[in-house]
Amino acid sequence: MTGMYGKPSKKAIDIVKLYAETLRRKNLPVKSVILFGSQARGDYEPDSDIDVLVVTEKLDKKIRETIIDEAFEISLKEDIPVIALVYDLQEFQSPLFRAGPFYQNISREGINIL
Repeated sequence: MTGMYGKPSKKAIDIVKLYAETLRRKNLPVKSVILFGSQARGDYEPDSDIDVLVVTEKLDKKIRETIIDEAFEISLKEDIPVIALVYDLQEFQSPLFRAGPFYQNISREGINIL
């Protein structure tokens, strides 16, 4: 089924690029940033949020909080909710994670930003 717009949101891509650049400037161990969900598929609505997967080399409480805080800050700045899901590389590459539906959706619809 073709969505409302039929192609990925340029605005969402630009916002996620800005978000990824912010994470890099903070020297966080970010391996990849992937836009997924309705904004990536092109079936978003005007009030749809932006779903982002952030994969890190290592992950602890402070790193996770910083990544999520930056998503909140860019949400306020851009007036659109940015929802960041954060995983470390080991978990993201695990066979169990890769066998699940979430990973399958990311593989199918995700847009690599970083």
